[in-house]
Amino acid sequence: MALSKEQLEDLYHKYVQNQCTQEELVALVNELGAEPGAVNEAVVTQLFDKTWDGLEVFPDKYRLPDLSLPNENDNETPVIEMYPHRKKWLRMAAAASIIFILGVGTYLLVRTPKKEMAKTENTKPAQKQDVAPGGNKAVLTLANGNTIILDNAANGTLANEGNAKVEKTSNGQLVYTAPGGNASAAITYNTLSTPRGGQYQLSLPDGSKVWLNSASSITFPTAFTGDERKVTITGEAYFEIVPLPLPTGKKMPFKVEKGNVTVEVLGTHFNVNAYDDEEAMKTTLLEGRVKVVSMLNGQQAILKPGEQVSVSHSSQLSQPIPVQTDEVMAWKNGMFHFENAGIRTVMRQLSRWYDIEVEYKGAIKNDSLDMEVPRNTNLSDVLKVIESTAGIKIKIEGKKVTVL
Repeated sequence: MALSKEQLEDLYHKYVQNQCTQEELVALVNELGAEPGAVNEAVVTQLFDKTWDGLEVFPDKYRLPDLSLPNENDNETPVIEMYPHRKKWLRMAAAASIIFILGVGTYLLVRTPKKEMAKTENTKPAQKQDVAPGGNKAVLTLANGNTIILDNAANGTLANEGNAKVEKTSNGQLVYTAPGGNASAAITYNTLSTPRGGQYQLSLPDGSKVWLNSASSITFPTAFTGDERKVTITGEAYFEIVPLPLPTGKKMPFKVEKGNVTVEVLGTHFNVNAYDDEEAMKTTLLEGRVKVVSMLNGQQAILKPGEQVSVSHSSQLSQPIPVQTDEVMAWKNGMFHFENAGIRTVMRQLSRWYDIEVEYKGAIKNDSLDMEVPRNTNLSDVLKVIESTAGIKIKIEGKKVTVL
């Protein structure tokens, strides 16, 4: 049976980041070798087009290796029968993993007009300095003010806060477990903060999951009691909320607060981008139903899946609009993904993830950029993509990046 669009995209992104399990890799290869009509060809073509274009940006550094099927007498590796046009797709898939085959360390995905690709034939490494990408880094502040640097902390139990046990798991997540039977325990508040260049995943006491982007924070109770759940955030966070029943039979609301704005949900998946240096706070719904309220003027909007609403710094609420959720959720999926984005928008994201200072000199073009690059790519490679697509020059000096 053909994979869904979401399953195919998820497997592809895992594949090009070398994160597929053996079972997932087999599923992806089988999908690409399926009979015509049994696979979402539009999705596959779109995904591989990005990879193929990326090869054209760096013809001297990246080359397409031959992709051959096993010999008929080779019984150790199963042979998957391909249709002719599927072999082309698998050849393109090999391009996505060139870095792992050749041991280079990363790959680049770029979407740019072909006429611009032709201008990159003489691309040479322009930067002698580089900045490594961010990673799982965060600080946990306990109720008593003590702090725990999570990237240095050992796995296992870190603390007991009120009725909750706080643990760091082997895969680098922070998990709160609040067993029942001790309702009289004091409710305390903790704060999880990520620095510039950091990200972290948190499991709240009710089982809801939170992904924190760089330069972000979430303050939350160590147990949820009463008739609502409430947390406050800064920066950007993605939530997957678990429905929690009340004694009345209704579901306990979950509220996310940032300044004068409240996002209220019951059980749903959504993203909140509330960086102070962005032009507005944006809430995007992926699944379920949410209500966004500007507490300052009482304006409110209810979102449907695939919609986004913005709240300006003056607390004005926009009407919900449909958006490409792939672009919104790219950070959580380990990617930079930009569609029709200005250079300053792109550089703001890069500055937070690589912990760099960005300076602009002269008249900077603000042409729209369409590009997709893994977040585990070194900064210099990302900047090469931007230079080739935007027609600008960028210089790295330590942690300072100058756009010329």
